[in-house]
Amino acid sequence: MTPNKLQPLNLPQPVEVALGNEGLPQAVRNCATAEKMAVEAVIEVWRIDDEWWRQPISRQYIEVVLQGGRHLVLYEDLITGDWFMQKV
Repeated sequence: MTPNKLQPLNLPQPVEVALGNEGLPQAVRNCATAEKMAVEAVIEVWRIDDEWWRQPISRQYIEVVLQGGRHLVLYEDLITGDWFMQKV
């Protein structure tokens, strides 16, 4: 590896999200491992819209607690409809 070369950490991973009646996540399935995880609670929801003058970014982020107590940040790319997860 070349010294001083930056490498990204905690890259978003694609997931499938099952939404409940209120439009919030009830379950998450990791596309890489096929692991299915139940959502116990939603902690926070926020939205980011940025870079409209270049390549627009429009995302809704949702921090959840999974069954067993693990925290996870999910986001939906509101342009493509794809979902991703990042560990907290």
